[in-house]
Amino acid sequence: MVNVNNLSIKFNDTSILEDISFNVNEGEIVTLLGQSGCGKTSILRTIAGLQREHEGNICIGDVCVSSKDVYEQDRKVGYIFQDYALFPHLNVEENISFALDKLSRKSRNKRVDDLLEQFDIIAHRKKQIHQLSGGQQQRVAIARAMANKPKILLLDEPFANLDSHLRYKTKMWLKNIIKKYNLSAILVTHDKKEALSISDKIGIIHNKKLLQFDTTEMIYKKPLNYYVANFLAEINILPDQIINILKLNLTDEQMAIIKISKCQISNKSSLFEVELLNKSFCGEYYEVLVKIKSNNENRLIMIESTLKNIDLDKKLFLDFQKEDIRIILK
Repeated sequence: MVNVNNLSIKFNDTSILEDISFNVNEGEIVTLLGQSGCGKTSILRTIAGLQREHEGNICIGDVCVSSKDVYEQDRKVGYIFQDYALFPHLNVEENISFALDKLSRKSRNKRVDDLLEQFDIIAHRKKQIHQLSGGQQQRVAIARAMANKPKILLLDEPFANLDSHLRYKTKMWLKNIIKKYNLSAILVTHDKKEALSISDKIGIIHNKKLLQFDTTEMIYKKPLNYYVANFLAEINILPDQIINILKLNLTDEQMAIIKISKCQISNKSSLFEVELLNKSFCGEYYEVLVKIKSNNENRLIMIESTLKNIDLDKKLFLDFQKEDIRIILK
């Protein structure tokens, strides 16, 4: 449904993005993940036709919308802005119907009624925007984006203004909507947990480039390099002492990593005795910071542990499975 090929964007003489390429199929949710300011929103704006100056091609279906000849045509795109961009002087139903000016009054009213019921905001139809909660405002924004029956949804940090409980419920609700109507959806966020839980595919953007684009499971299990691995999960870089004892063969461009969740401490003797430096209570587990004893490196190791059946006053050892180690590019 959406193909982005060699997209590059400059603002004056400043390069923002270079040679970005990815595709989104029908019924697929693709998340562009990266730090704030990396250019994620610029990609959405370009697909929507709001950012006209760019190089490369963007095709929606069989139409190349990068061409100036087709810029004004209906792209079948619904855009949900981070701040929702609702009109404060219009009530809920007026906000939704704003996008339906080409329909007759009867058809417009019918479409608005359907959307109000579908998104469970029919009781709020006459309310002003400031009278709504954050979650209700978001539903109005999504209803307005869906009013013209788009084939593509573009979502810019759609859950950023919601608390954690409402964020989870809204995320699952929105995912079901996208799948139900077989839409193509592109979401941008800097929240890795959000990206992993809602996406079919993820693209990691860093230093103007798309570093890796793959299915959610593959990009999590087989990150291309350290930046991708560290962005998607909490990881430890293994110290040279462990690398040497385990006889791991690394080139100068590689490093050995292991997820924090794959490390444990134990009183049971192993190859690597550790010194406890700090522990922090995090509810269901502790964050434990340790250092390999008799190791001159400054490399510290973070561990998530319940500390159940562990005596911190006795000798402590690092415990992990060799097969959980990943060799990646620096």
